Amino acid sequence: MKVIIKKIWSDKFDLDKELTLDFRLADFDLEVGDKIIFKEWDPKTKEFTGREYTKIVKQLIKSESPTRYWKPEEMEKHGMWLIEWEE
Repeated sequence: MKVIIKKIWSDKFDLDKELTLDFRLADFDLEVGDKIIFKEWDPKTKEFTGREYTKIVKQLIKSESPTRYWKPEEMEKHGMWLIEWEE
């Protein structure tokens, strides 16, 4: 089991921490059972706010689906993660 730290923007923090699925750029190693610590990031101040939450990867589905958050070149290079969280 790995522990991975990821930024999450302030405008997504409260909603996303309640979700059981996440769609992420697959530019990092990830396996079932890994822990991800999401640290709230304020893009205006370019600093972490101090709030965070942790999720455990329950299931992984790698997808090539487009999204508005990443450049097509990044998606083509890495693919995307659809992550289901374990409570």
